[in-house]
Amino acid sequence: MYQATDLYFVAALIAYGANYHGVDRSVKRNQLFIFDDPLGVSKIFIKKADGGVTVIENPTFEEIKHAFDTVVLMFTPNYTEAVRRIKGIINS
Repeated sequence: MYQATDLYFVAALIAYGANYHGVDRSVKRNQLFIFDDPLGVSKIFIKKADGGVTVIENPTFEEIKHAFDTVVLMFTPNYTEAVRRIKGIINS
């Protein structure tokens, strides 16, 4: 299982099709989102410095997190909807 607390990173995982397992609400101010292993993301898109795009097939959780943290992960068209979904989960 993989875990994350950053709602925007969690939204990116969901937008890329990661296998969402659930949320641990034991700490209300810091909800923990849980994803299955295997993660289930078939590929991600990375923005290169020259403006090109690299595709990473079957990325690991760590590869996705690194791409997100270094602002090179490209968001999918459904990213905004994934953010709404996560906010809904948080507020439910």
